[in-house]
Amino acid sequence: MVAKYIAGSLSAFCVTLALACPVKSQSAPIFVQLPRNVTSALYLPESGGLPTAGIVVMHREANYMNNIACREFARRGFAVLCMNSRFVNNESSVKWELIPLDVGEGVKFLRDVQKVSKIILYGSSGGGVTMSFYQAVAENGPKVCQGARKLVKCSDNLAGLPKADGIILVDGHPGNPILRLRSINPAISGDLDNPTVNADLDPFDPKNGYVADGPSRYSEEFKAKYFRAQASRMNKLIELAQSKMLDLKAAKSFYTDDEPFNVPGLDGARLQSLDLSIRHTTVLPQKLLRNDGSISVQVVESIAPARPNLAKAAKTFKEGARGGLTLQSFLSSNAIRAGDSLDESKIDLCSSNNSTPCMLQSVSVPLLAAAMQGSYQNLIQEIEINYNYAKTSDKDFIVVEGATTQVTPCKFCSGNVEKYSNATKVFFDYAAAWIRRREESPNVGFPSAGFSGSKPAITSGSK
Repeated sequence: MVAKYIAGSLSAFCVTLALACPVKSQSAPIFVQLPRNVTSALYLPESGGLPTAGIVVMHREANYMNNIACREFARRGFAVLCMNSRFVNNESSVKWELIPLDVGEGVKFLRDVQKVSKIILYGSSGGGVTMSFYQAVAENGPKVCQGARKLVKCSDNLAGLPKADGIILVDGHPGNPILRLRSINPAISGDLDNPTVNADLDPFDPKNGYVADGPSRYSEEFKAKYFRAQASRMNKLIELAQSKMLDLKAAKSFYTDDEPFNVPGLDGARLQSLDLSIRHTTVLPQKLLRNDGSISVQVVESIAPARPNLAKAAKTFKEGARGGLTLQSFLSSNAIRAGDSLDESKIDLCSSNNSTPCMLQSVSVPLLAAAMQGSYQNLIQEIEINYNYAKTSDKDFIVVEGATTQVTPCKFCSGNVEKYSNATKVFFDYAAAWIRRREESPNVGFPSAGFSGSKPAITSGSK
């Protein structure tokens, strides 16, 4: 027992200090303390040779050291570094423009210490924009996040970040600001401390189409008015936050560095989650990765149910106001300029650096964008749109049948959960094969070693 403890401690010591220690098969992840107060866990294969490809897994502020991707990719022969940013579990402290520095520590560790030849960035949910932002900066330098349109500009300390070789986005949404834009309640107005509600725009008023025990149904007129009003309220909040920042810098505020900015109704009023007629399917026929591992091509519909319970959550401080934000964390990670919340052509996508469709236009490495059919936020079409904005010529889009954002079988969706029992396995098998194919062929993606596994069978299908 003592010998086992010493051996485990030695392994952790070697990895933490980046010493040249031999890599052994592991039965548990190894803790790795990286610079900038970034913590991580290294997952290695139980058997086989040294991994030639490594995967970095991280989110903006969620704890991802035990994310499902850590174990699943390690089982398939990859070195996986699952990281927590310096802002872990603290949304109010997020300074988005510092995030690439944290991701960069993980990329450098896998390349310099683990000696992998190829590195893939894995972003799930908000990790999707995290990894898109990182790679855009790594490929193009700080200029990509310093334009005149930016609400918050990055600094030159982001220069020289090491590039990754590919990106996998799993339910990687458009970014926090666009989510907030589409979730903000435009019926709320007035002072932040004493808000009032405009009944004509209230998404939870049955007169407007709200249904308390099932899917709501709003008129086209109401939806158009609602989406414009969401953008208008977001723009006014941006103006208010910027004005307060000027007061702060001019020493007209009680605080000297930052101040609270809690917004009533900043979240919880997303019509797409209430009315299932809004962006509930892919725009075009796309690949559906089925529970048996086969693939059909069809217009894919979300199987997530409506969420009428948002009416209650929207009135809470924790969920509705996203309590705990500050001026900086609002402008940096929750705000974006727009003329309409749903129409991308009317959103200033690059006014925020926390914008997946903006950043993917500056990324050239291979991209796998995967939407989960059971995502409770109804993200299928959102991720298809991200995919369409991506600049790279080597890109792949799939929808995983019956899967949640956590890449597990959906238990709250329609149908028997057993229908989706293989959701985890089929996705990670597909993702592993996607990486291996690009390792083996310079004509497909990044060049290197061999491919293991067979390509999934593709069959035709209908909605």
